[in-house]
Amino acid sequence: MTRTIHGPLRLAAALTACTALLTACGGGGYNLSTPPFSGSPACDTLTGELPAQLGGYDLERSDVTGAAAWGDGDVIVYCGMPEPGAGGDCIDEGGVDWVAQPPTDARTAKMFSTQGRDPAVQVRLRNETTDASSVLSALGPAVKGIEAREPCGATES
Repeated sequence: MTRTIHGPLRLAAALTACTALLTACGGGGYNLSTPPFSGSPACDTLTGELPAQLGGYDLERSDVTGAAAWGDGDVIVYCGMPEPGAGGDCIDEGGVDWVAQPPTDARTAKMFSTQGRDPAVQVRLRNETTDASSVLSALGPAVKGIEAREPCGATES
């Protein structure tokens, strides 16, 4: 006698497909990775002082050390990044020197890193329309806890 097990197999296949779909879309449509130097006391302090709202978005819960996101990944902050290389426009927002950088992925429209602070802080904005000036200014009080070595342009001749 042959038993038919098509029903349980279909159910298992459907559950596997649903799990794969949810995993691919997990994390609110964005993935946070742990920055390479995020274990510093300065990053611990910074992440504890981040604003509840940024760029019009609410802070999302994250268990990734040295990283935070607002909205559905519309604003992402990483503490513990390598310092940016030479070049890029330097701006002062919120008493912090920031360097505009080319985005490192297709989901980032604008990207900025602190200049002259170790560890460096990186900000990624998903939308071109997000006001970078207000986001960077709002981060100023938290970022100022990381000692500044020298202002932008101090090493240029």
